Amino acid sequence: MRRFIVCASVMVVTLVAGAMAQGKIATMEEYAKLMKSNAQANGALNKAVGSGAYADARMQVATLRQNFMTLLPFWTQRKHDDAVGIVKDGLSRLDALDKMLGAATVDQMAAAAAAKEFGGNTCGACHKLYREGDAQTGFRFKPGVF
Repeated sequence: MRRFIVCASVMVVTLVAGAMAQGKIATMEEYAKLMKSNAQANGALNKAVGSGAYADARMQVATLRQNFMTLLPFWTQRKHDDAVGIVKDGLSRLDALDKMLGAATVDQMAAAAAAKEFGGNTCGACHKLYREGDAQTGFRFKPGVF
């Protein structure tokens, strides 16, 4: 029964994320919504890996992957090659993490390190280049990016 619920949940998340990925990011509000989704999924990913809920962690990886697939054309259209590289690197890191989480025996320490590295090296790198602000004042694009 638990397996059915996990599989059904993965399908729902994938469909919702897929529908979101089908659209383009046309407004700042859409971009902000996607970033909030990434933040929630990344937090849930780290929590799931920490508690050994690897199926749940893989659902969060699927959400992040779909969101990053939406980010790829966003940055490509704006001709920001470094951001495209960051997104592609993030996708590679997510693929590696998904493979790690899908193994017969999961190395929890390695998975936790990979999840933390994804957030720091991918999200952090893009924020450093293109965003300003903080959690209290809110993040926004640097002038001329959007």
